[in-house]
Amino acid sequence: MDDFLVDRVLLAVEQIPPGRVAAYGDIARLAGTSPRRVGTIMRLYSGDVPYWRVVGAAGDPGGRLLDNFRPHWSAEGIEVKPNGLGCRIVDYRADQVALRTAYRAALDAMLASTATPLPSIGGPATGALAVQGITTLEQVIEHSEAELLALHGVGPRAIRLLADELDRLGWTWSARGPQG
Repeated sequence: MDDFLVDRVLLAVEQIPPGRVAAYGDIARLAGTSPRRVGTIMRLYSGDVPYWRVVGAAGDPGGRLLDNFRPHWSAEGIEVKPNGLGCRIVDYRADQVALRTAYRAALDAMLASTATPLPSIGGPATGALAVQGITTLEQVIEHSEAELLALHGVGPRAIRLLADELDRLGWTWSARGPQG
């Protein structure tokens, strides 16, 4: 499992405020992965984060997790639905804009101290990325190849060099398409 992905998922979970929950898909969108992968990361690595704030799209933790969630939910004022399977996500879902803002600030702070520099891709490409605020490989993977290739100054050679470095690290491009 990619350590940087694990760090991004756990960082996103840490931004969910007490008394609120986020769906696996919410966290996946923030961290740039799939809800299923978020679930795997939560199962394997969530011991030190507020895992009880991450639920399925219907507000249910799934499996036998509700018993582990109940004491935390009770302390944070999250009520269990009448069916006893989880919480009403519509009542407790974290504000998505505030969550994204908090995540971006926390990610920027983390990257400021641990960022991986861009490989030597040439001045025009480096400059074009910098104009977009992309100065590290961790920021590159938040974008698709097509998005970066559409930037004036970023050509196929720069994309190839970035892809080679991402491959070397075991990282992948974002799957999202060009942003309009």
